[in-house]
Amino acid sequence: MTAPVPGDGVFYDEPAAASRPGPERTSDVLTRFLAELPDGRVTIGDLMRALGDRSLGTVLLALSIPTVSPVPLGVSVLFNLPVLLFSIQLLFGHGDAGLPGWLSRRSVARSTAARMITAVLPRLTGIERTLQPRLPALARIDGQPWFPLLIFVLALVAFVPLPLMGWLPGFALVFLALGLIERDGAAVGFGLALAAGAVLFASVLVSGLSYAGHELLTGTTDP
Repeated sequence: MTAPVPGDGVFYDEPAAASRPGPERTSDVLTRFLAELPDGRVTIGDLMRALGDRSLGTVLLALSIPTVSPVPLGVSVLFNLPVLLFSIQLLFGHGDAGLPGWLSRRSVARSTAARMITAVLPRLTGIERTLQPRLPALARIDGQPWFPLLIFVLALVAFVPLPLMGWLPGFALVFLALGLIERDGAAVGFGLALAAGAVLFASVLVSGLSYAGHELLTGTTDP
């Protein structure tokens, strides 16, 4: 069934939550949130309250959803800022405190939030179909001391204003977040593989651009 978000003319496909057995999943929560978006602007705090808990996986998912939405390149870089700031908070051991108030109050227009969630829902639903509790060692990787550093590095990579530089680390964060929420070590492992690919791709790209810039400058200064 297809239904509009009131007042925005944005349509989304209602997943068959009522006919799907088992506990409510993140896509079900987001579908309900999409149908009940607050008037005016939508904050990160609104999304966090809809998701219903303050676990690390939930916070990461709430912050990473905008990074994998089809928005203009310059705008997507702005959405990466909350991820970077939260990763710094994790590095200092304050992740359990949730988001600071000024960060949870960051907002977008209601229509923008509707478009982002509508674009993310089909991908999220597809990922959720594969999730199940398994590989507990990987599923609890958030307890490793290097995990906050990984999130920080992914947030930095996402800031590179080039195609794929936001989506690769963004999807890595989504898989890591969903893996932590569902305690699915396979999803976490795939997120780690995406993270490694994103860092490698960024390193090669930045090195290539640096070399090309050096050669260009050398060529212009040689007699």
